[in-house]
Amino acid sequence: MDSEDITSLTESSLAYNYRELPERCSNSEIAGYIQRTRDLFDPIARGFDDDRNTAWFIRSYLSLKFVLGATVLANSAEYAESQNLQVTLPYLCYYTILNCCRSFLLTLPCLDWRGEKTIEMTHNNILTITSDKLKRLGQRHEDAVKPRLWAAKNQRDLFSYRFPASGLAIFGDSLVSVGEATGIARLLVELAQINLACLEARVVRHKPKSSFGLLELDDMWHTMKYDTKIEALIDDEDYSRVAYFVRKYKRPTALAALATDGLVEDFFGAWEPAGEWGDANRYNADRQWDLLLDIW
Repeated sequence: MDSEDITSLTESSLAYNYRELPERCSNSEIAGYIQRTRDLFDPIARGFDDDRNTAWFIRSYLSLKFVLGATVLANSAEYAESQNLQVTLPYLCYYTILNCCRSFLLTLPCLDWRGEKTIEMTHNNILTITSDKLKRLGQRHEDAVKPRLWAAKNQRDLFSYRFPASGLAIFGDSLVSVGEATGIARLLVELAQINLACLEARVVRHKPKSSFGLLELDDMWHTMKYDTKIEALIDDEDYSRVAYFVRKYKRPTALAALATDGLVEDFFGAWEPAGEWGDANRYNADRQWDLLLDIW
């Protein structure tokens, strides 16, 4: 099944280039996943109002931020691998995958929104629920991905708390490579894209002439406030972007459509080195924006 067929099944107005799903999944698996997702979104769309629009904006914005963060991590992993910075690879690979798990879960119609409790799920819960929800794509996908999620976590843990003398060689063939981590992450991102594309299409079908506002809920602060043990930080860029969406966001939209040019450029630009570039071999996070989500 090609990208055009997948987009047609979601009934989204946004054309999207799916790269991982057609390689991993059969036509029937993709069609079944989309149909089930549409069915689950139907009751949500029928009762759609400003409150639900606000909740799904928060979920969608956070989902996008997790994908963009994962993209920085995955790009960093590729660079680290090329420069033989092996000690960083378990960390970068694991968090690339974990961020995309979180993005995927936030877009699921069958996962209730509980505000901060949803955002701050433990790593074990995130991996367990992600594995379970992959059953909707097919049991073989859960069987294939689940052990690799836990392998990535265990490998990160080992080099966070212990330090084997043999380095990464201790894992042998079980090592989660940069390429494997990126592939799993991209699969989860494409499922998140499908989920929000289905929500968009269901709301258009059931509320074709309606537009919705964003309410001033406490949960909205989750998009721009970052609590640490020392202080609570407000991100000015998040604040300005959310203010933009308050004016423009009238109904759910697919993940890739939410990634506006200005938002994406500013996000990756924040990781550019200070001052002159000088050495062309220095790491540049402002590259391969589309490594996980097709946003060119």
